[in-house]
Order: sequence, then C-alpha cells, then structure tokens
Amino acid sequence: MRAQRPDALVVAGGTGVLVELNRGPAKPPALLDLSRVAGLRESELMGGGAELRLGAGTTYTDVLERYADRLPGLAAAARTVASRQVRNRATLAGALVLGDPSSDALAALGAARATVEVEGPGGVRQVRAEAFVTGPGACGLSPDELVTALIVPIARGPAAYAKAGARNAMARAVCGVAVELHLADRVATVCVVGAAPTAIRPHAAEALIASVWDDGPLAPETLRRLGELVAAAVDPIPDARGSAAYRRHVAGVLAVRALRRTWDAAR
Repeated sequence: MRAQRPDALVVAGGTGVLVELNRGPAKPPALLDLSRVAGLRESELMGGGAELRLGAGTTYTDVLERYADRLPGLAAAARTVASRQVRNRATLAGALVLGDPSSDALAALGAARATVEVEGPGGVRQVRAEAFVTGPGACGLSPDELVTALIVPIARGPAAYAKAGARNAMARAVCGVAVELHLADRVATVCVVGAAPTAIRPHAAEALIASVWDDGPLAPETLRRLGELVAAAVDPIPDARGSAAYRRHVAGVLAVRALRRTWDAAR
C-alpha cells in the first residue's frame, strides 16, 4: 500500500500528525493508518541477547513499562515526553519520521548506538539513529518506504538524559543531551538534540571521556573542557524558544550534568 500511495501520510500514534494537520494549510490526499498492525508493536531479542528489535509501533509507555531495565537511557528520555496520555499513543519512530531534531528519543537512541530499520520495495536497510533525521521536517526515508523497527543495543552501563525546556513538563526540548557509558568497550557516547538541524555526536567530547576513563572522580578541568567541546560541536538555529548562544551554552551544561550522573552511577 505504501508503494502504491507514496503521497499518503502515514499515521501510527497520530500525536505528531494531528499537530501537523492542524497547523498546515495543505491536507494530505490520503492517510495510511498503521495503528492496528499488530506486528509493529512486537519486540524480540537479537544478536544472542545483545540487542532489542523494537517494532516501529512501540510507544513511550511500552518503553517505560517493558524495557526500562534494559534500555535505561531510552526510558529516561521517555519520561520527559509530554503527558501520560500522549506517551500511551506516541511511537518512538513517529518523531523520527516527522524529522524532529529536538526529539528526546533521538538523543537516547543516538547515545545507545541504535539503528533504524527501513523497508520498501528495494528491500530492508538500516540507518544510524542519529543520522536518520536529516533536518527539520526531513528524514532518511524514501516516499515508498516505512520504518519497521528500531534496533537498540542492550545497555552495558549507566545512561542518562538531561533536558532543558520552556517548562518542566509538556515541553519540547530547547536542548537535550544523552550520555551512555559502555563499560565493556571503555567508551562513552554522547548525543545532542535541539542544538542543530540534526542530532550531533560530539566525537571530540567522547574522546575526552575515554581519555580519563581510569582517573576516578571527574576533575573540574575535565568537566569544563567537556562543556566547551560539546558547545563547539553544535550548530544551533535560533527561534522563539532560544537564541543560538543560549542553546550552545545549554548544550555544554547538560552534557556535564548527564556525564556526572552516569559517571557516579558507574562507580
């Protein structure tokens, strides 16, 4: 059906689609409703139990109630999303397909080294989660393709998500930073959203964390440098919710905050 009607607007949870329909003057010629495709709500362990394949219909509530122990970073981000009613319907894949570079789930999926599974007439392919949103309102999905699943490695260390918004709840992220420590690999991954047209992985900041892995408590100089590296890596777009300078500053502050949480949890 997707291949036959590439002009149709896909609906799963519908929370983001409803906003777009109310906001935009143009109406889609058709809707393709996936909400009752049961297979898109299923999950399975893969890679000998090393990763979870979450169907594209997985909701934020599903993450909190079924996967929080295995995907703590994603659960931390899910807790910050809207209200309980929205979390019951909104899907993890929805914000990615709508091309939201401020998506809380996008930050956590990027830090978890997750991939997005996409399927169409040409077959199945995978895209790194942090690279899937290509700009505001745009994603790496062809008109005849659907997102079928998110493949998320099981956490092998602590993870945290720090977010700044206009309010403490029911607000999109002005900026959000996810940090996950991969203890077996002795590396950290950092993913920033809301501070560029796409998600950002500040690799220099990740290298800094790896360089102090055995140093015990984080030194003030390390934290200061971390904030500087993250702030230098982002490319904010100013809008009514925050200036470019504010978003750049907040990205550094949130990165320090998230790293402290994970570092303390690992010790």
